[in-house]
Amino acid sequence: MELTTVFRRAILALIVISGWALMTVLFAAYFGADLSTISPLAEKTQIWLLLLVIMLSRSVRLRRSHVELLRWLSTTTLGSRLCAKAAVGSRLVRSALRSAYINIYLLGDVLFCVGTPLLIVSASAGWWLIDEVSYVGFLIYCCIISTIFFAGLYSNLVRLLALGYFFGYWLLSADMMMYPFIAPAVVQDTISNMTTEALSALLPALGLVLIVYLLVRRHGLRVISEPVHFSRAIFSNYLLLGCLLMAIPLLAIVADMMVGHINVHMLFIGVGIALLDGYWQDTADREPALSSDWRYFLKLSWQH
Repeated sequence: MELTTVFRRAILALIVISGWALMTVLFAAYFGADLSTISPLAEKTQIWLLLLVIMLSRSVRLRRSHVELLRWLSTTTLGSRLCAKAAVGSRLVRSALRSAYINIYLLGDVLFCVGTPLLIVSASAGWWLIDEVSYVGFLIYCCIISTIFFAGLYSNLVRLLALGYFFGYWLLSADMMMYPFIAPAVVQDTISNMTTEALSALLPALGLVLIVYLLVRRHGLRVISEPVHFSRAIFSNYLLLGCLLMAIPLLAIVADMMVGHINVHMLFIGVGIALLDGYWQDTADREPALSSDWRYFLKLSWQH
């Protein structure tokens, strides 16, 4: 085996082990944030670390190295004992998770398909009865709820996250019985708070990205494809490099602001739902569900 191959495998194995350690620290900080013995991480740090773990898990080479490490671990004395005990525990955990997933899937399906139209009905009453709900806010709310509803018919992740978002706000509301009626006003305030701060930094970043793109199209490709004057080629390359160096910190600031608007709890739950969907969504789709009936009738209406 060549030295470069051994070095590459060692680097990949080190990255995989670092990913395991990162996941351990991340979940310990998230689930043990209320314990005084564990130093809590900031929410932004947790979000960035989780996004980093997700990005690493999408690498085919790292997944292959992960399998090779597990295979090598099973050949050792300690690893074989741990793998035998972990196999028994994993079967029990997988069975419990599968049962819980199917029940939550079906319950969430019913609540989403029945409750979403009721939200629009209650908001319609709230627009007439409550001064805080404006006509514009009511229209924006109906558009958002309708979009979420049609997307949720095809995505279990959207269904469960929408239910969690609504019930979270409902439980935190000062008057829980009035929340479905004043929900359009709450949504409008949330949108205005998120867009005003984000757009102030997003628009300059988009402008700079557009400038870099136009420069690449006009000068960068010509430098590669056509013989041009040497000084002009150096100038265009330095101009592109300068714009890229300016764009990187600005985009990092915008990304950091966007991450600040992400709810860390919704992100963790969303990742968990996506992982469970990858294992058992095909099994859950074979169960009777209202979303599949809605999709069937929508398909018939589109055909006619």
